[in-house]
Amino acid sequence: MSSVTLKDIANLVGVSVNTVSRGLKDKPDIGLKTRQRIKEAAAALGYRPNLNARSLVLQKTSTIGVAVTEMDNPVRMEFCEKLRTRAEKDNYHLLTTPLPSDSTNIRSIEELLARRVDGLIVGAIWGLTGEQPLGPLLQECRRADIPVVVFGTPKTELADCVEINFFDSGCRLTEHLLRKNYSSIVYFGNPDDGRFEGFQTAMQELRKKKNSEIWNRPAANRLEEGRNAMDSYLKQFSTPPQAVIAGNDLGAIGIISSLKKHGFRVPEDCAVAGFDNIAIGEFIDPPLTTIGFDNGLFADTVWDLMIRRLNKAETGPVKRIELKQELIIRESC
Repeated sequence: MSSVTLKDIANLVGVSVNTVSRGLKDKPDIGLKTRQRIKEAAAALGYRPNLNARSLVLQKTSTIGVAVTEMDNPVRMEFCEKLRTRAEKDNYHLLTTPLPSDSTNIRSIEELLARRVDGLIVGAIWGLTGEQPLGPLLQECRRADIPVVVFGTPKTELADCVEINFFDSGCRLTEHLLRKNYSSIVYFGNPDDGRFEGFQTAMQELRKKKNSEIWNRPAANRLEEGRNAMDSYLKQFSTPPQAVIAGNDLGAIGIISSLKKHGFRVPEDCAVAGFDNIAIGEFIDPPLTTIGFDNGLFADTVWDLMIRRLNKAETGPVKRIELKQELIIRESC
């Protein structure tokens, strides 16, 4: 079935296409009764405005593309929802798509641009974007005057950045465990990111590195990955270390599940901590110690950069904002 047009409504009501167009916009030069008849006819025919045609006229879609990794992670879901709420207050809506962790795959971002979004928010991005396929795309956005905000630990002069100081997070979380006098601490996570570097630095600075253990396995960033990683550790060593740091809260919850399954108590037999501060962490048994953001604050920071560019309130060089995460101490360590 073909789409309903303004001409179809005009034929049904017996007025001109221009009258229909103005009536649907509630223009005061169209009588109230005529406007009502036009709207009733439009509803009866199932008319929907052509947003693409409207955007071509206005050179604006009021849409912001959002591409982020780990869309199934609760912390990312909460961030996107907070961001959506902020955007709606400024009469924008979000078009959200998952971004593969593989930095060479930017198809999802290209698809957002094909939909004529007014701006892009991309996260999490790591390292030198100029050496990634994302680099030329950011240059293209800059030439087309499409605002872009990226977050994570990006290194770029092509877009506004919100940089998360994961190194600081790894240091402070590890220092908290060391202050609790845990001398054997295992890190279950990616050895190539700032969290691990912060962990190593804290262990070394406090002269505890010789007592640390680095479990060289894939990052435990999912519930089942955390559970399986701790299952494997216990199969090899029989007893857990004094404390564990997981690459994120989901992995930490999986680790706690494994410890309980094997009859170990948290934190009495093994303390556990994670990263992200996901909401459910407060409600597991025991409540999870973590380090992360208030996602409302994080979303506000990202959106404030975006809306200033959209409104031309900011036209200067790219902005870089560094945020440090908050340590949330609960009962798991």
